[in-house]
Amino acid sequence: MGDMSDTIDFDSLRRLLPDLPELRPLLDAALRVSVPDPDEAWTSAGELATVGARRVDPAALARESDRVAAVHRRHVDAIYEVVAEVLSSKASGDGQSVVRTLLRGAALEEAAGRTEETMAFAMAAVDAARSHDDPVLTTLALRRLARASRAAGDLDSASRLYEEALAGSRGLDDAEGLAEAAIGAGNVQEQRGRWDEAEARYQQARTALETVSPPTPAHWHVLLNLHIVHRSRGDVERSIDWLDRASALAEALPDPAAVPLLENARGQLEMAQEAPERAERHFVDALQAANGLWARSTIRLNLAESHLARDRLLDAAEHARDAERDAIVGSLTAKLPEVYRMLGRIAAANRNPDGFVLFERSLELSGSASALTFERAQTLQAYAMAEQALDHPESASPLWIRAIEAYRSLGINGVRRPWADCFDLEPTT
Repeated sequence: MGDMSDTIDFDSLRRLLPDLPELRPLLDAALRVSVPDPDEAWTSAGELATVGARRVDPAALARESDRVAAVHRRHVDAIYEVVAEVLSSKASGDGQSVVRTLLRGAALEEAAGRTEETMAFAMAAVDAARSHDDPVLTTLALRRLARASRAAGDLDSASRLYEEALAGSRGLDDAEGLAEAAIGAGNVQEQRGRWDEAEARYQQARTALETVSPPTPAHWHVLLNLHIVHRSRGDVERSIDWLDRASALAEALPDPAAVPLLENARGQLEMAQEAPERAERHFVDALQAANGLWARSTIRLNLAESHLARDRLLDAAEHARDAERDAIVGSLTAKLPEVYRMLGRIAAANRNPDGFVLFERSLELSGSASALTFERAQTLQAYAMAEQALDHPESASPLWIRAIEAYRSLGINGVRRPWADCFDLEPTT
C-alpha cells in the first residue's frame, strides 16, 4: 500500500456504502485488504483503536472485487438451485426432500459465514419438518437452528432450541441425534460458565453414544468437552485423562478435523500448567489446521494469551488484532467481547492509562443479557486487575466486587487464573 492519503478508514467506507446484504462480501474483502494506520500503529492511539480505524486502499479493493463478485455469484447460483429443488419437491409432495434441501441451503450459508441467512433456512426447515410431521427431521432442523443461534451469540435461543431437540429425540431411534443435541446443549452451558450443567449434558451424550458403533467423531467430541469442563473448574489433573482419551479415539478413527480442536486443547492445558512456550507450539499447529473463522479467532486469542504471559506485547497485539478481523469478517459478534478484553489486557500490560476504553467496549458488546454474564464477569475481573496494576485502587475495588458478584450468580466461587481458562473454585460457604 502506498500513500496513506489515498486510503479511507474502514468505518468511513462502511458508512459510505448502503447497508445491503449483497455488499457484505465486499466489506469483508475491504477488511481483508485493510492495514493498520502506519502513523498510529504503535502509538497510544493505535493501541486503543478498533477495527474501524484500519486503512483501505480503494485500488486494492477494486482488484479484489472481481474475485469477490465471482465467489458471490457461485454462492447465489447454488442457493437458487436449492430453492428450485425445494419448490420441485414441494410440488411432488416429497416433504422429506423439502426439509433436507432446506437444510442443505442452511449448510451452504453456514459455510459462507452468513449467520442470519443460515438461521432463516434452518427455521424454514423446522417449519417444513413440523408440517410434514417428521420428528426425526424436526429435531435435526432444531439442532441446526440452535447451532446458528449460538454462532449469532443468542445463547438463550440456542439453549432453548437444543433442549427442545433433546426432548424430541427421546423415544426416537436416533441415538446420534440425541447425543448431538446433548453436546450442543452442553456447549451452551459451558459458554455460560455453568460447568455442572454442561457436564450433565455431556454425560447424557456419552450414555446415548454407548449404543452407537463403530465410534464416530461425536465419541471423541464428548470426551474433549469433559476435559474442558474439568479444566475450567480448576481440576487440571483430572482433565488430562479425558483429553488423552479423546486424542486416542480421534487418532484411531482417524479424524483430521480433530487436529485443530485437540491441539488447541493441548495448548490451553499447557497454559493451565504455566508453560506458555509449549502452549504456543500447540496453538500454532492448531491454527495451521483450523477451518472456519470462529476456530481461527479462538486460537488466535489463545496465541495472544501465550505471548502476553511472556510479556511479548507486540506479538500478543498482532494475534489479537487478527482475531478481531476474523470476528468482524465472520460476523462473530459473540467473539468481540473476548477480543476487546484481550486488547485491554495488552494495553494494561503496556501501562496505557487509557486502556479502560477497550474494557468498556467489551462490556458494551456483552450488553445486559443474562446469557453473557460469564463474559462480563471475565471482563470485569480483567478490568479490575488492570486498574489495580495502574495503582487505581479506588476504581479497581468496585470492579472486583461486580466481577465476583457476577461469578457467584453463576455458581462460580473463584476467579480466572491469570493465563488460562481455569477457575479455581473455592468451597461454598
